[in-house]
Amino acid sequence: MIQERIKNLRDKLNRYSYNYYVLDNPLISDFEYDKLYKELEELERQNPLFITPDSPTQRVGGISTGFREVKHKYRLYSLDNTYNYDELRKWYEKITKEFGDNVELVCELKIDGLAIALAYKNGIFESGATRGNGIIGEEITQNLRTIKAIPLKLFEDADVEVRGEIYMPKTSFEKLNEENLKNGEKPFANPRNAAAGSLRQLDSSITAKRDLSMFTYTPIIERAKKSPKTHWDGIQYVKELGFKINPNIRLVKDIEGAIDFCKYWDTERFNLDYATDGVVIKVNNLAYQNELGYTSRAPKWATAFKFPPEEISTTLKDIEIGLGKTGAVTPVAVLEPVNLAGSVVSRASLHNFDEIKRLDVRIGDRVLIKKAAEIIPKVIKVCDSDEHEGLPIYTPPTVCPACGEQLREIEGEVNLYCTNPNCPDVLRAKLEYWVSKEAMDIDSVGPSVIEKLYNLGLVKSPIDFYKLTIEDFLKLDLVKEKSATNMYNAIQNSKKKPLSKFITAISIRNVGKETAELLTGELPTLEDFKEATIEKLSSIDGIGDKIAKNIYEFFHNEHNLKTIEEFKQIGFSFDNASAPKTDELAGKTFVLTGTLQSMTRDEASDIIKSKGGKTSSSVSKKTTFVIAGENAGSKLDKAQDLGVTILNEDEFLFMVGKK
Repeated sequence: MIQERIKNLRDKLNRYSYNYYVLDNPLISDFEYDKLYKELEELERQNPLFITPDSPTQRVGGISTGFREVKHKYRLYSLDNTYNYDELRKWYEKITKEFGDNVELVCELKIDGLAIALAYKNGIFESGATRGNGIIGEEITQNLRTIKAIPLKLFEDADVEVRGEIYMPKTSFEKLNEENLKNGEKPFANPRNAAAGSLRQLDSSITAKRDLSMFTYTPIIERAKKSPKTHWDGIQYVKELGFKINPNIRLVKDIEGAIDFCKYWDTERFNLDYATDGVVIKVNNLAYQNELGYTSRAPKWATAFKFPPEEISTTLKDIEIGLGKTGAVTPVAVLEPVNLAGSVVSRASLHNFDEIKRLDVRIGDRVLIKKAAEIIPKVIKVCDSDEHEGLPIYTPPTVCPACGEQLREIEGEVNLYCTNPNCPDVLRAKLEYWVSKEAMDIDSVGPSVIEKLYNLGLVKSPIDFYKLTIEDFLKLDLVKEKSATNMYNAIQNSKKKPLSKFITAISIRNVGKETAELLTGELPTLEDFKEATIEKLSSIDGIGDKIAKNIYEFFHNEHNLKTIEEFKQIGFSFDNASAPKTDELAGKTFVLTGTLQSMTRDEASDIIKSKGGKTSSSVSKKTTFVIAGENAGSKLDKAQDLGVTILNEDEFLFMVGKK
């Protein structure tokens, strides 16, 4: 019978997918799989009444209009972090005081991906959501169905919710970025960002092409054949149900066993095809876990050990000069390629010429470079060597490498500047910044597209973007009509962006996204900017005398005023950002520093603004609060020196009603 054949094909294909994507042990060739898949697809097309939610043909759906917020049935907590072995031992001492020596622990690699929760009813995948703030996430079931490592049907008729981490393998990440660059699109910064961007596609067919996977690490069993008493047994049961678990998991008898596990993976992790930034250590006994309980944000029975940032030495082969959107000249170290924190590094930041002088960096030196989390690698010192003194002292350039113009020093600035308004490198930098997410957020137009447009003479300044036609885009190599139309529409739609985006995009020296938002909170129209005195500008919270002078000079430059008038004439509305929903934080200025666990800094900033508050990029006496996340830096030190009130993440969430 047709119904039996469909069921037989469905069960076979699900089993083959499980062996391929979960066990990494394919049972048949891709050709044979595709042949069976096409047969099932055709039978279901002819007999739509026999299609079931667990059919492999139902993995890719249509296009969503957006993602709705959902409240998690069970809260997804954060984890407290430890950064050295003494901290780990102190954490374990608290455990053993409660339950005696030799409390078993489970060690799991901390996957650098996105936490999700999956719900199954009667063994069928029902829904899935992002972690969000742990209490409320976004429902992304349609996109999660495309991920082959997520079973649509379990091997048992069970009601369970599982927690997992969605990630993109490093090899898939590299392939995706190669394709993006080839198509003129902006590459992703790292595999985690690529996974996040892929999961939040409104078109699930795009997610399906991105080769995402998942490791499952926590089951919450509501109804099933087994009721595990330990975390280890729970993980093994999850595997029996059909989920993919990380093979690099270990059950140890005490904290010293966990420390051995951390030491091993501190170096061995770079051989893996996925990113990991630490080890999660959990009490194995579930009864102990229940007794230990939770703090307001994290379980007491688990901790995350974070691997230290890696430092490695390599040879400085050259110092290249880059030019930014304001004409600032920036030195970049060209290095002998070296593997650092899981990726090959061949370039690193030298910040400015004063830093080169301070470090006494010379071409040919052996230098130490460092990379922490997603921060660009930087040169931190010169390694002692006999050859150093024999190398020539580095001399900063005196003319622009792109246009030959004499470079200038600007009072109060550490950079050198090219002030030629027609410098090709500065023009290209302005164009790239204009379309960036921070500025006008025209995400379909990347650096390679801009380079081609510039070389063809179609775009020399940002206003030229708005004079382009679809036919102009079709002149570019490999650009088809759909891409051309998308780029044209994205550019035209950017005319409706808020005033703060425009102020960010026009490249006033020292005025970035946060400063632009501060300014437009006080100066809601362009006329206000033109009329503002230096005194008025410097009186705005977070705006110092130097920035005030830069803004004043920009809006009193005839060329700039003429350009702004052109933007008006082509349809820019210059609307200000929408008004805050409440005024409970009115008059308060926040500075965010470090990494937050439950949200990004941009998301925290949006919450503050929605409640009438302001954010600033720098700490001053006018700052009301500093919100300090993990690895907070010099802003935290300055806040302590000035006596500014410091909030941790939990305190901030409580303040804004998210706890």
